[in-house]
Amino acid sequence: MKYFGTDGIRGIVDKALNKKLIKKISNAILMFYKKHKLNNVLLVGNDSRISSDYILSNIEASLLNHGIQVDNVGVCSSPCLAYICKKYKYPLAMMISASHNSWEYNGIKFFNSKGEKLSEKYEEEFENFMDSPARRYKVKYAIRKNVENFKSDYISMLKRLKRFDFPCIIDCACGGASEIAKSVFKRQFVINSNFNGYNINENAGCTNIDLLRFMCIKNHLCGFAIDGDGDRLNIVDEKGNIISGDKILFILSKFFQTANDVLVGTKYTNLGLEYSLNKRRIKLLRSDVGDKKVYHMMKQYSSSLGGENSGHIIIKHHTNTGDGILTAIIICNIKEITNLSFDELLRGYQEYHQEFLNLKLNTNFSFNDDLKCLIKKYENEGARIVIRPSGTEPVLRIMVENKDEKIAKNIINHLKNFIKT
Repeated sequence: MKYFGTDGIRGIVDKALNKKLIKKISNAILMFYKKHKLNNVLLVGNDSRISSDYILSNIEASLLNHGIQVDNVGVCSSPCLAYICKKYKYPLAMMISASHNSWEYNGIKFFNSKGEKLSEKYEEEFENFMDSPARRYKVKYAIRKNVENFKSDYISMLKRLKRFDFPCIIDCACGGASEIAKSVFKRQFVINSNFNGYNINENAGCTNIDLLRFMCIKNHLCGFAIDGDGDRLNIVDEKGNIISGDKILFILSKFFQTANDVLVGTKYTNLGLEYSLNKRRIKLLRSDVGDKKVYHMMKQYSSSLGGENSGHIIIKHHTNTGDGILTAIIICNIKEITNLSFDELLRGYQEYHQEFLNLKLNTNFSFNDDLKCLIKKYENEGARIVIRPSGTEPVLRIMVENKDEKIAKNIINHLKNFIKT
């Protein structure tokens, strides 16, 4: 698509995400409401970025002038906003966030009344509205409403779910989930929770995990790292080992799934997880990259569990979107109930080696016949290869998977040189 990537519209503020694009988004929201005859109220929330108020104020002015009330939750996580949207049956919610990206980025994604991210069908419709001439509507003023108190409903839900009291470390990435985590984890150590608009994801969170690893090793505690908008989770055990999304899914599957169930992963899901699930007669289905696509396939096949190795985990019993804090609570509850270490919880999981590379894209990438032949050659020799343009950044993502780490590294280096030439 032209504007939407794997997780909404995203870019550097005042460059890709400039006033002109924000105006297009405002017009598209108006057209979307008019076409679908939605109740004239929009729920909005944002992570801790300094640019969020700038983006919201530009969109809000247009909506208020055309009769759409704006209910503002303030700084929150994406799963918090999705929960409120579903609980109070808002027709649409808009989250202002660039997730794991650094502070100069921002973005916009939408949730429907079920707390689900908008489907591709509606995103395509939204893009068509963005490229349509702005329509003139009769001026009909609406109000701005502060609904920050709604966050307490989400916090109460998490507190009810929490059944453990042992110490651990929660890394909030100085993002939208920071205040929520402080309220929920009263007896745990909450770090990177004091945001200033510029420090989101800075040496913190699930994409910058070194500090958390150091603290876990030093204090012999497990740790949980979320990202800037709180919908992803990575875990660090007491020895500093990183437990990524595929391993989290393996643990959860043991407790939430039985034979003949379906677990939904992506093209990146480790073969080790697939083979481990097969032994328990659980089928792994692979969607395209993006938690929205994982969720769509989960609905299609009535799956209760799905996610990505990046840490988006969807537990359908509890939520319709990824939720880092909720997943951390459930994992800790499992540890509390079983009294097992992560080594014991992961027994039976044998991971294949995956090698990753991001190549900066100067032009649009396309597969040519020579590259296709090279990929097929390596796949016939036992490797698994995924090459795709990123949906959120101007890079080409390459993944090579093999039992042998050395072979995987040799293949990815060859592919890098081949594509560059």
